[in-house]
Amino acid sequence: MANGTPPSPPPATILSYARTIPKSIFLLYLIFLAVLFSLLLCFQYAIIHVIPVEFTLRHIYLNVNDPNLTSMFLSNYMHNPLDSSHITNNLYSTYLLIICIFILGTVILPALGSPMPPKFFPATFLVFLLALPFSISGISILSAPVMGKEWSSGFSGITYAFLGLFFFLMLSLVYRRVLKRRSDMTSRSMFLLFSGTFLTLTLVICQIFSELHLGWVNVYAHLGGFLLGLLIPSLMALVLTAQNHRQAAVAGIFIGLTLLTPSFFWLLMPV
Repeated sequence: MANGTPPSPPPATILSYARTIPKSIFLLYLIFLAVLFSLLLCFQYAIIHVIPVEFTLRHIYLNVNDPNLTSMFLSNYMHNPLDSSHITNNLYSTYLLIICIFILGTVILPALGSPMPPKFFPATFLVFLLALPFSISGISILSAPVMGKEWSSGFSGITYAFLGLFFFLMLSLVYRRVLKRRSDMTSRSMFLLFSGTFLTLTLVICQIFSELHLGWVNVYAHLGGFLLGLLIPSLMALVLTAQNHRQAAVAGIFIGLTLLTPSFFWLLMPV
């Protein structure tokens, strides 16, 4: 620096930047959480007390042997009416993840000079909530013969997508800071970086499959949600940082294929 003053350490930089964030940003995240949780709770209440059982079984609860578009979407927002822990666990996990995503993506990354593109989070959240349910349901249908499950429901697939987004942000932070110092990087340090990334993702996947023995946990939907939660944000960032319409269109096509392939690949499987 020109005056010889050393740069502030990262914690001081982050705290200083956090004070500059408009209060409206914090308010928007709180509203998003409140609306999401209210809709999930109200929908669950309606399923238990208002909506006829026949309608629920046909159009909301996903029957993997007889799926339809409405149940492929709505089943991701329905929880087991006989087990209150199903919805409470998902709400708690989602709450923690969105808070962590906010801190990392809205405070830490910009403070350290590595912000996400404008509109990245609204666009990614919309894809997660409106398009990803079809992909999660498609994975549930494909994995049904392995899992031995006839019915599927729950928000956990989308919750794992938020976990994937959180890991994407962490990896983005690490790799951006490493690339800024690439002149100091050696082949050994790069190997350690890639190995650490691979090991971390492997541990997450192993944790997901550790619930396979429970039987009632749809581990393949969780795995699919996590992997899509890693991939979709990277493609979304490409769309938002594209230099021209052609690049944006190509990245958009890849997002579409990434979502559509698991959503409807089961239609190609033999009956």
